Amino acid sequence: MTAWTAPARGQGNEPPPHVYIPNPTPRQLDLEKVYGDDARGQKKRAALLLQSQLRAREIWLESNQILLLAQQLQQEILSDKKPPMPLSAAKVAKIEKLAQSVQEKMKTQ
Repeated sequence: MTAWTAPARGQGNEPPPHVYIPNPTPRQLDLEKVYGDDARGQKKRAALLLQSQLRAREIWLESNQILLLAQQLQQEILSDKKPPMPLSAAKVAKIEKLAQSVQEKMKTQ
């Protein structure tokens, strides 16, 4: 058996300039790249952005309400020598309700 030697350039049977290896994990086409961006998609993205900003604003407002109620409750507890009033229990319930609301809104973000 003789050793194989590469033929000199220009003598035919040249290997291709590059080798193509197909992707072993093909993925679906990105439809936005294929079909472009339409006005409907832009409107949908703008609506989602606005919705996200509104949700963030609601979370911020409710968080500030929680902080305010907690500070008021702390002042009531520290200033009164007697047991906290039923009004304090209402504040605690309001704080819990707002905290759950903020938690749910954070999950959807």
